Order: sequence, then structure tokens, then C-alpha cells
Amino acid sequence: MTLLNDPASLPTPMWTVVRFLSSVRRPMGREQARAYLSPPALREDGKMFDWAVNTLADLGLLDISEGDRICLADPARHLDGQGLAAFQSVLRAAVLDPERNAGLGEDDSQIGPRDLTRALVWFLSLDPSDTALNWAEAEHAQVGMLPKQVGVPFANGNRWNNFTEWAPVLGLAAPSPLETSRLTPDCTTAVRQEVQARWKPGERVPAVEALNMLRAALPVLGGGAYAEAVGLPSPGEAVAGPALSFALLRGDDEEWLRLEREADAPRNLSVYDPGQPSYPRTYSSITILEGSRG
Repeated sequence: MTLLNDPASLPTPMWTVVRFLSSVRRPMGREQARAYLSPPALREDGKMFDWAVNTLADLGLLDISEGDRICLADPARHLDGQGLAAFQSVLRAAVLDPERNAGLGEDDSQIGPRDLTRALVWFLSLDPSDTALNWAEAEHAQVGMLPKQVGVPFANGNRWNNFTEWAPVLGLAAPSPLETSRLTPDCTTAVRQEVQARWKPGERVPAVEALNMLRAALPVLGGGAYAEAVGLPSPGEAVAGPALSFALLRGDDEEWLRLEREADAPRNLSVYDPGQPSYPRTYSSITILEGSRG
């Protein structure tokens, strides 16, 4: 399986299958499910349904039992089909699973989600405040950014196009607000979901502790395990890279968290400010202001 090339599914058909299976709440024959979701009048060659089912199974989110019966697997069984955010979190955890990304920086293996993970690592090393790429620009910008043994993130435009579908659903990128055909490395959605999944409103967390948690949950961020595995330098033990800094500053501006400074704090987190790139802001703690919406 490779997630950025056929025969892997795009996330939207996968979400359709998940919503359907979450509503029936029982194993169902593949052909019966196909009849509901891909009737003959709309089926074309039937690939979309099969690719969605197979990709969900490869990611451990769907079980295929004897008799070709399908149902949601344990990591996805709690999904009710109503909350996209919950599906995003489950899908992101499956894509970033350590076992599926073993040996990420050793070679250019496309087994599992490695192609997508490497692409995310590269893309999130860029600065969201001045990056909004289309394929023509990404094709040139990626050259020489990852070690030779893992190759470039995108071998062709088709893989880039699939990336523009995957990365936003994972909450790790967003279409440019000025031109939706361009993609920005804005990981705010994923950061917000991970923060709200771990801490309740009113909790105050040391800022460097929050940095370490986010790097563990989202190892494609600068300083995370996957970024280091492919040879990208860490911003620093107490330094948020541009992508994470952008998400934290957005959180403060949107008031789902508050970045704070205490004069006697033993340790501060440096946050990149594009308005003054040579003088990062420093914060000692983060207070959670808003809980998860599901």
C-alpha cells in the first residue's frame, strides 16, 4: 500500500464507508455494502469503493472477516459517523502509527503510509506565514530537502494532488485562504485536536511540556521523531518550529488557548513570530480555554 498513489483511496470515500458502517453497527457483506454506497448507476468500474475498503483495512480501521464481511475495527468502532473531527483524529493516528512508519529514513520504501509521512515532514518544515504552494512550485521547492536515500516527497503531480486531499483531512495542512488551489503548512486543526484531547479547559501546562507532547503525538513536526528520522534538523529542545508556532499563535488569537509568561518560570518556549523572525516570543505556560467539540 502507498497512500499517495493508486490503488490507495482518498480520505473522502473512506469517510463515506466509515459513516455507513457506523450506522449499521454490524458486519455486512462487502457486496451488500457496495450496493448501498456504489449502486450500478453510479459505480463506473467500482474501484472507488474497493480502494476505500482496502485502504481502511490496511490502516487497521476496518476488519474483513470470513465470507468477505466488513465492519469497523477497534480503533474506529467508537465513531458515530457524525463527527468529522473524531474521524480525523483516528485516521491521523493510524497514518502516523510507529509500526507503519518503521525505517522511515532508511530508504525510499513506499510500504504503508511512509510516502505520505515523508511528504508531511517536508511540508511542515516550511513556514505557513509565507508558504502557499501549487504543484509547479512544490516540485522545485522539494529538491534536495530530504536525504538522497529517501528521495523527493513527490515523484509526480499526481502524488502532490493526492497529498492536497490527505494533508488537510489529517489536520496537518490547509488550503490557502487567498487561493484554494494552493496548500499551506497550517497544522492548526491537528494541534487543536491533540491539545483538547489531552487537557481540559482551565488546565495550565508548562509550555515546553506541551511542545514535547505535541511532538510525540505529531512526530512529523520539526523536532519530532519522524522529522529527525529523515534527517531534518530540530528547531531546538525548547523551540517550536514555524509550523507549530503558527498553530500556537493562531490558538491564542482564536482563544482556544492562552500563551502566558511568568517572570520566575524555570524554562520558556521560544515561538517563531514572522513579524520579528530574529526575535522569537517566549512563553512559559499554556492555558487551555476550550474543550473538544467531538
